Amino acid sequence: MRSTLLLLLCGFWLSSPAWAQTEAPSGKSSPVKLSGGLNAYAGFYSASGIQVRNQPSPFGLSGSVTVSLPGGIAIPFSAVLGNQGSSFRQPFNQFGISPTYKWATVHAGYRNVSFSPFTLAGHTFLGGGVELNPGKLRLGAVYGRFNKAISTNIAEPDIIPAYQRTGYAVKVGYGKPGNYVDLIMLRAKDDSASIASVPQSSTQTVSPAENLVVGLTSRLLILQHITVELDEAVSAYTRDVRATMVSTEGSNPVTRFFGRLFTPRLSTQLTQATQAAIGYKGRNAGIKVQYKRIDPNFQTMGAYYFQSDIESYAIAPNVTLLEGKLRLSGSYGVQYDNLANNKSARTGRQIGSLVASYNPETKFGIDLQLSNYGISQQAGLRPIIDTLQLAQNNLSATVNTRYTLQKEDVIQVFNLTTTYQKLSDLNANTANQTENNNINLNLGYFYQQTTTGWGFNGMLSYTQTQLPIVLGDTNRTVRFFGPTLGATQSFLEKKLTTSANASYLINQQFGVTGNVLTVSANAGYQVAKQQTINVSLNYLNSNTGIQTEKFNELRGNLGYGISF
Repeated sequence: MRSTLLLLLCGFWLSSPAWAQTEAPSGKSSPVKLSGGLNAYAGFYSASGIQVRNQPSPFGLSGSVTVSLPGGIAIPFSAVLGNQGSSFRQPFNQFGISPTYKWATVHAGYRNVSFSPFTLAGHTFLGGGVELNPGKLRLGAVYGRFNKAISTNIAEPDIIPAYQRTGYAVKVGYGKPGNYVDLIMLRAKDDSASIASVPQSSTQTVSPAENLVVGLTSRLLILQHITVELDEAVSAYTRDVRATMVSTEGSNPVTRFFGRLFTPRLSTQLTQATQAAIGYKGRNAGIKVQYKRIDPNFQTMGAYYFQSDIESYAIAPNVTLLEGKLRLSGSYGVQYDNLANNKSARTGRQIGSLVASYNPETKFGIDLQLSNYGISQQAGLRPIIDTLQLAQNNLSATVNTRYTLQKEDVIQVFNLTTTYQKLSDLNANTANQTENNNINLNLGYFYQQTTTGWGFNGMLSYTQTQLPIVLGDTNRTVRFFGPTLGATQSFLEKKLTTSANASYLINQQFGVTGNVLTVSANAGYQVAKQQTINVSLNYLNSNTGIQTEKFNELRGNLGYGISF
């Protein structure tokens, strides 16, 4: 036992860093504190009709410890050890802190910082940085390694090589949260000597790159009712720093300044991204108009992914009526690609949505959600073949009705939810292979006694899906329906809590009828203030009518947990 605990403690690894410091540190530092918990479990598992999916007698230990240091820094550790598999890593695999004192924040270690959506936008780096906000002044700077070098080898040919990438970003702005203007610059470059020569192939091309991004982001409040949002950036991205240099013309100050930071080459591409919005928010109504354009191949080394080659327009109004009892909001937008007119086809999308909520009184309410998504293609460099033209429409509607009865110690809730989805193919040549629709109904009831701990819940569900008809098929309708019941009860002054759940679903698919039965029972007893015992039992019987899906499973578990 002693060796097991020692192995458990040695296996702790850092799961995620945490930090917090919002007040000035006092002259007297608080001591180091430890908190966490340890859990032990053992159980049984049996199955028939399928290959077993667990150990016959699973057991193990799991634990977590959080070290709280003076200054508000918290360092969590966790570990798992058992016969179902153990995983141990070295401590401090990735560690970072961002302590804050008044208007200053310092970043150190593995961090991810966002200055704007199109410049530095959450990319993880290993390094340091600082953000300063004295008064209305907004300053920020970070520097570090954005990618580490990864070399390929013959023994592991699937590894994708990468050059070490180092970069920095600076921000200068003025204003307060919700009403500011920031200028940002990011520069990052790969070290071509960080790994050995990379063999190029038709499926893998890796070359050292370089990037300079200059952006502006602002959020402005005008007349207390009108807001203006703007995010814009220009990116100079060199795909291969070994390409031939290109001389730049012009002697204006901007060209001379950025010419010291970036070297244009034959593999350099200059692109830009813009998103802007203007909105009005009144007491009972509002509206927002949005615009976005991202050039083809727009990239920034400060973010992991961008959807480029798009332009979109959208409008989103909202209104509140009947003294706040009725709320309506919606949006409509269009989006298309092929901005450079160099693709074989141009794809357009239309997106519309409506949300309505009616609450005439506290105990009754109804919500409605509608969305319509359409996509179509137009000819680009080449005409579109009719049999392959993409033209689809996806409609989705959800209605949720609720009714609540509440007394001093009893709560009852009735709920009815209906969902309808339909995919329509406007191309008659492909409609038979793509069109489908889905209907889902759920009628639920919830009952709870707050004083005794007795509770009951039940639900009737029905789902029907109409799949595309394949040549030779006559029935492609799939149905699932049945009840789900549950109950909870507390004993011994609520030290012992118990619950049980059961569901029985009948399924009809491809002309075959079957069923799935699921039963579970759970109990938890609080031995002491920081000690609990838990027992659970789960049974699954699947008989869908398909031979490969006919099986039984039984699981049981006994656990003990202690916290400190």
